[in-house]
Formats: sequence, structure tokens, C-alpha cells
Amino acid sequence: MSYIAVGGILVSVGTSFFGAERASKEAEKQRELMWNLKMAEIASNEKIAYEQIRTQNETERIRILAESLQKYREALQKESTIRLRDTWIYVAGLGAGTGVIYGLFLMYSKSSSNANA
Repeated sequence: MSYIAVGGILVSVGTSFFGAERASKEAEKQRELMWNLKMAEIASNEKIAYEQIRTQNETERIRILAESLQKYREALQKESTIRLRDTWIYVAGLGAGTGVIYGLFLMYSKSSSNANA
């Protein structure tokens, strides 16, 4: 019986060592898996932060372009108003000048016809 007890103890010790070695390998795999997951999370967070910065830069660029276009539109509108006013002044001056010339022509033609008669 003592051989059986010694054999049982040896089998028990062998199984314990085998189980401990297997548990150690499994723990190593778990630590490696956790490390890989953490590194993937860090890389993902870095990509998200980069995209947020890029999006903010694009948003700022679009805002600046929109403001520039708004200022350009306002400047064009002011310039158009000034040109329209200047055009009306020119047309009014042209009309007045034409009226004066036509009036002088009529006066001259009446005075010429009175002098000839």
C-alpha cells in the first residue's frame, strides 16, 4: 500500500506541476491579450483625437471661408450701389445736357427762321 500511496502522491504532484505550468501559460496569454487590447485602445484613441483635430481645423477653415465670402458679397453690394448711383447721375446729366442742346437748337432755329423771314 505504501507504493500506491507514493504513486498517488507522485501523480498528484505531477498533476499539480502540470496544472501550475498550464495556469502560468494561460495567465501569460491573458496578460498578452490584455496588453494587446490596451495598445489597440490607445491607438484607437489616438486616431479619434487626430480626426477630431482634423475636423476642427476643417470646420474653422470653412468658417473663415464663409466669413470671407460674406464680406466679399457685402463689398460687391456696396460697390454695385455706388455704381448704380453714379450711372443715374451720368444718365441725368446726359439727359439735362441733351435737353439744353436741344433747347438751344430750337432757339437758334426760331431765331434763324425769324431772321430769314
